[in-house]
Amino acid sequence: MPSRDLTDIVGGLLVIALGVFAVLHAQQYELGSLQRMGPGFFPTAIGYLLIVLGLFIALPALFRAGPSLQINWKGCFWVLLSIFTFAFTLDYVGLPLAAILAVIAATGVGGLRWRTRFILAIAVAVIVYLIFILGLGMNMPVLPVI
Repeated sequence: MPSRDLTDIVGGLLVIALGVFAVLHAQQYELGSLQRMGPGFFPTAIGYLLIVLGLFIALPALFRAGPSLQINWKGCFWVLLSIFTFAFTLDYVGLPLAAILAVIAATGVGGLRWRTRFILAIAVAVIVYLIFILGLGMNMPVLPVI
């Protein structure tokens, strides 16, 4: 028996799960009608659309062969380390430095030289600062807490 296309099956199921979450979460808002849409109408519609799209991805994958599922555990480790680094350092070192640390952690899996990693990290920190602090005016720590 040939192996199924697990990549599309898992991807479709994740899209379906996201749609179900959106629909369930939108139930706390008023739905309204087509003439007077309430705040829950759009998230509910998008959630149902995601469920249908997830079915269009997952169902055909059940009937076709696909490559075996390969998980890059080293890459997963570095990306998760990056996310946790950003989450746990943001309040203590500020947004730019937390972004730098997260990018350095995320690029640990690649074959980038240290100089390239630092240049990329600084560029991302500047962009993050420009977008979230200056552009959107978000109230986030910028400097380390002393």
